[in-house]
Amino acid sequence: MISQQLLGWYSLNKRILPWRETKDPYKIWISEIMLQQTQVATVIPYYEKWMKSFPNIEALAQADYNHVLKHWEGLGYYSRCRNIHATAKSLNGKLPETFNELIKLPGIGEYTAKTILAIAYNKQEVGVDTNLERVGFRLLGLKKKSKFNNNRVKKYLENIQDKAKPGDFNQALMDLGSSLCQAKAVDCMPCPITAGCKASTNDDPLKYPEMKKNKPSPTVNVAVCIIIYKSKLLLMQRPKDKMLGGLWEFPGGKIKKGETKEDAVIREVFEETRLNINNPKYLGEVKHQYSHFKVKISLFQHNIKDISNLKIKEKYLWTTIKGLDNLALPKANHKMLDIFKKNK
Repeated sequence: MISQQLLGWYSLNKRILPWRETKDPYKIWISEIMLQQTQVATVIPYYEKWMKSFPNIEALAQADYNHVLKHWEGLGYYSRCRNIHATAKSLNGKLPETFNELIKLPGIGEYTAKTILAIAYNKQEVGVDTNLERVGFRLLGLKKKSKFNNNRVKKYLENIQDKAKPGDFNQALMDLGSSLCQAKAVDCMPCPITAGCKASTNDDPLKYPEMKKNKPSPTVNVAVCIIIYKSKLLLMQRPKDKMLGGLWEFPGGKIKKGETKEDAVIREVFEETRLNINNPKYLGEVKHQYSHFKVKISLFQHNIKDISNLKIKEKYLWTTIKGLDNLALPKANHKMLDIFKKNK
């Protein structure tokens, strides 16, 4: 039986991970949200630091959002953090134990709900992420990604799931998909379920399922200015419902077609702050990659003596460089700070 072979392999080869040392639903939930579109090695130190500061739902719910966001800084996809905090505040210290209740919570989709139920509550649910989906497609020998085939895989995995150890079954497939059955590399010889895998009998298992061709990422040109007043830097907080929501950044924006980077930064700073900056000092260029696009940032600096015209719609503050340690900034802004410090 596939599930028995899989669990036998898992007992000998499973990864030792901090969230696998517990059945606490809260800790399982946090780890699953952190692991969305993020590598395990990246998540571990974030998870451990998070649990020291917010060991339970009550501690998280009572924490100031800026403090919570600082713990997420660098993990990306910041709506995840916002949803976690909103969910914690909506609960009475305990995660629900049913799919219909979990699925209604901010940031918890079908995969996360079913995975929490399987691992933390030992419910017979299969949370199908990219790893489990890929393994399922290969077991069934399916090439084409479609809603119909996705449902076939889901039902198949539910049918073969070990009823006594649903959580281990899910995690075994996760480990298999991240080690022996990766998207761009397979090792069928030591795989415990090769005998039942139709793709392994093909001359190229990597064709299952067919890979999507990624479109080239567009590049957005941006001009940003570090504005200094009485040895303090101006920072603005991004709207919580936007990309990088809640993070603090320097004023600036997109360079318009036909516009020089100098003209762009002067215009953007005026539009955002009503401050007039003349002849800002150019510091250098920052390149950064997001999931669907790239940014090329022209960085400027300007020391200003009069802020009587300052008018900003968003929340803002003036802070020292040391004060930045308490604020959550996008990675690109940390790159800008590195250039700024070198030019001091």
